[in-house]
Amino acid sequence: MSFFAQRAIALIDTDALTANYNAVFSLVSAAKKRPRIMAVVKANAYGHGASIVVPTLAAAGCSDFAVATADEALDVRKLAPSARVLVLGYTPPQRARALAAAHVTQTVFSYDYAAALSAALDAPLFVHFKVDGGMCRLGFDPADTTGILAAAALPRLLPRGIFTHFPSAESDSAATAAALDRFSACRRTLADAGLTLFAHAAASAALLTIPAAWLDAVRPGIALYGVPPVQTDLPLSPALSLTAPVVQIHAVPRGTPVGYGGRFVAKRDSRIATVPLGYADGFSRALTDFSVTVLHEKSRFFCPVVGSVCMDQLMLDVTGTPAAPGDTVLLFEDPRPVAAALGTIPYEVLTALSERVTRHKKGGSP
Repeated sequence: MSFFAQRAIALIDTDALTANYNAVFSLVSAAKKRPRIMAVVKANAYGHGASIVVPTLAAAGCSDFAVATADEALDVRKLAPSARVLVLGYTPPQRARALAAAHVTQTVFSYDYAAALSAALDAPLFVHFKVDGGMCRLGFDPADTTGILAAAALPRLLPRGIFTHFPSAESDSAATAAALDRFSACRRTLADAGLTLFAHAAASAALLTIPAAWLDAVRPGIALYGVPPVQTDLPLSPALSLTAPVVQIHAVPRGTPVGYGGRFVAKRDSRIATVPLGYADGFSRALTDFSVTVLHEKSRFFCPVVGSVCMDQLMLDVTGTPAAPGDTVLLFEDPRPVAAALGTIPYEVLTALSERVTRHKKGGSP
C-alpha cells in the first residue's frame, strides 16, 4: 500500500488548455480582421492555478491576459514578462504606481475614479475605459461620453482601450444586441471627438454566439478551461480533475451513525472510506450523496459521499467494492455535474478550490 504525496491534488491538463486556446484561435481566425485573444486568468485562473495556466497559454501564443485585481496582475506580470495585462476590476488608487511600474493596464469606470488614479500617479498608467453593458456594476453609462473624454484628458492616464461586458449573452440575444449597439454608438461618438480606442466586448458566451461582438479582442474565460457556458460545436475539453486518496476504511455495522450529527446511518454492514478533502478545500458540504469515482487498480467504482462533508475530510460508502487505502478518488473531472448537484454554476465550483489543493500539471504542454 502506498499513500499520496499530497492530501488533495487538482490535475491540470495543459494539453487540454492548449487545445482549447487553439480552438478559440481557429474560430476567431475566420474574422476578416482577426481579434486578439485576451485570456481571462482571474481567481487563480478559475481555480486551475495561474502559475500553470499563464505559461501554458503564453507558450501557445497568447500575449494578452485579464485579471480582477492588482495582485493577480503583478503575479501574471512575473509569469509573462512581455504580455499585456489588464485589471478588469477596482484597484485602490494608492496602488496605481505599482501597476504603472509593472506596465499593467488598469480599468477606469468613472471620472471620479480616474481623477483619483491620476492624482496618485507619478508616472504614466495605461487605462481601458469600462462602459456598463447593462450589469449595473462597474462602468460609465454608454451615453456619458463627456465623462469618458474628461477622464481621458487627465494627466498621467494613457487611454488605450474601451470595453463592455454583457449580462446575458448566453440567454438573451436581443438584450445583448441592444447593449452592443449602445456600446458601438458610444465608440462612434468618442471617435468623432478624436478618441479612437482598442475595443473588446465578447467574453466566452458572446465569443461563441455573436461574431459581431468580437471587435479588436475577445475575452475567453470559462471556455478556455473547457467548460463553455453555451452549446457549441467547438471542441473544448475540461482541463481540471480533482483527486484525493483513500486513507482509511472502517468496517461499520448496520445501524452505525457516520460523521457529524449522525446524518448518515448505515442501513447494512458497510465499508466506509475516509478521504482527506473537505469543504475548506472547496468540496461543498452540500455534496452529501453525490457520487464520486474510486479507482482501484484498473477498475472504477461509483461511490456516494455519506454523512456531512467535514471541513477537511469526507466519507464514502465503498461497500461491495475492493476499495483499499491508497486508492485514488476522482471527485470530478468536469465541474458541470457538481454544479448541477449544488444548483450553481461551474465557475463557482472551480474557483472554490482552495490553496490547500495542490495543482499539478498533466500533459506535455509547458
